[in-house]
Amino acid sequence: MSSGVQQARESLGGRLREIRASARVTGRDLAARAGWHFTKVSKLEHGRIMPSEEDLRLWCFHCHALAELAGLLAMRDNTEKMYVELRRLQKAGSAAYQRELRDREARAGSIRSFSAFLVPAVAQTRAYATVRFAQFAEMSGIEPDVASAVDARMERAELLLSGRSLFHLVLCETALTAAMAPPEVMREQLLHLAGLARLRTVEFGVIPLGAPHYPPLCDFWLLDDTAAETETYTAFLRVTQPGEVAVYARVFDSLARSAVHGEQAVEIVERHAAALVQHCATT
Repeated sequence: MSSGVQQARESLGGRLREIRASARVTGRDLAARAGWHFTKVSKLEHGRIMPSEEDLRLWCFHCHALAELAGLLAMRDNTEKMYVELRRLQKAGSAAYQRELRDREARAGSIRSFSAFLVPAVAQTRAYATVRFAQFAEMSGIEPDVASAVDARMERAELLLSGRSLFHLVLCETALTAAMAPPEVMREQLLHLAGLARLRTVEFGVIPLGAPHYPPLCDFWLLDDTAAETETYTAFLRVTQPGEVAVYARVFDSLARSAVHGEQAVEIVERHAAALVQHCATT
């Protein structure tokens, strides 16, 4: 589980502890009144387990704090929404999941995206996206409708081309290598990137190989200053707690300072694209 989700659980547990302490009810007394094992109160207060709606209702009832119930339920719901199993999302439909992401992105005035090894979704070509979804199916064991999923991802890409939102894309140079897709697919993708970099609503940066930079723990994207989102191999994580979003923003700013932008970034992309022309010819 991510540190962000665990911190949210602990925050909820801390609020439960405050409510119990204010009511001057011991943990054992509360457990006895609610019909729980005596260790459950401690587990809830330390964020080791998530309370159910019924748990919160009983907690507030026996601590004479039913006025706190609505706020606690909101905290619980927000925590659960932060971490969603990617398999569950994909089983519901890869296309539906991509459109859910698109709808949130469409409401953002600015989007900042960092990628260490992959071209970000909003900048992908159809061929590159097809490779990505096919590889996901192979690794996850889920068989998505690749064509529909790619169509939905291309709808996300249209947002970048529309000019309705401002995009700041930062990639490590490793994301530009041919290893992530067949050479002919990668060359088309790089030429597409070079074109995007010259749009007036896009700021494009590349962190050159060997340039010192903050260690990238994951790819992520920021929607305005209100949310940070990322994917692991198995889960989708959405962070909305302002303090945590601010950390992602600081990391992005640090990575952006390590990148070259404008024509310098385009030159790196075009150099890799040119190398792929020779590679395709020799193979």
